[in-house]
Amino acid sequence: MRYFLEENYRMNDNLSMIRQNLHTHCTYCDGKNTLEEMVLAAIDKGFSSLGFSSHCFSNLSYDECGIKTAANYESYLSEVEALKQKYKNQISIYRGIELESRIKDELYPNPDPRLDYSIGSIHWFYLDSRHWEVDYKAEILLQAKEAFGGFRPLIESYYNEVIEFAKHSSYSITGHIDLVTKFSELNSFGFENESWYRDAALSAAESVVKCGKLVEVNTGAISRGYRTTPYPDPFILKRLAELNAPIIVTTDCHSANNIDIKYDETVSMLSSYGFTHLYYLTDSGFKGIKIDA
Repeated sequence: MRYFLEENYRMNDNLSMIRQNLHTHCTYCDGKNTLEEMVLAAIDKGFSSLGFSSHCFSNLSYDECGIKTAANYESYLSEVEALKQKYKNQISIYRGIELESRIKDELYPNPDPRLDYSIGSIHWFYLDSRHWEVDYKAEILLQAKEAFGGFRPLIESYYNEVIEFAKHSSYSITGHIDLVTKFSELNSFGFENESWYRDAALSAAESVVKCGKLVEVNTGAISRGYRTTPYPDPFILKRLAELNAPIIVTTDCHSANNIDIKYDETVSMLSSYGFTHLYYLTDSGFKGIKIDA
């Protein structure tokens, strides 16, 4: 995947004119709207480009989100390509996938080379042959905590999975890096305030940057009422800014009516944490554009 700064490859001098979402779901996975409905919503909301990132199918028990058959996957790719051509004069469309770190018997898989980009996300805790969803229900998170013997070993295992996935897979973007905090705001679990937690989260953030991944700033949990701020938490964002990490803003939208949830507010917020550029996918690769352009 290629990366450019504005000084090397100019697309648009006005950041306010560029709206892109690369974390978009549809009825091929667990989204509520069809691909075309999502495209029309993006056009209506003034997006200049849209990337589809349906969940891959992990083949794990309880996985009801991913594209379950090879035929459906091929149909997904074909339909995205058809919409790209149909709406080429109104919006740029990109083909992506949201990869899991474990798919069937494959550990840390690489993305399909036919894709324009991919998001690497961890939605599962793993312990020997058992697994639990990270973000489905708070009760399942607590079940996993008991199996691991506490929050610390559970959460550290999650961030270790994030690190190993980034090291061994060629995916493009690290998705919602601190997804384990999804239920914290409503349930006051408290682990996110512990020093060991911050050490684990920052270690993962630093590692994915060293591996050359972009990091998404994801507003999806806001639309679902779980959080009032995007992923990742401010202390992680501030460290990413110190590292000059390449970041993108996404809405992780599962329905057309939240395709732009807190998008503009998040872009505006990031400069206060020290970020100077946001990255956008173009036909020539990812390009960094100054936030104050």
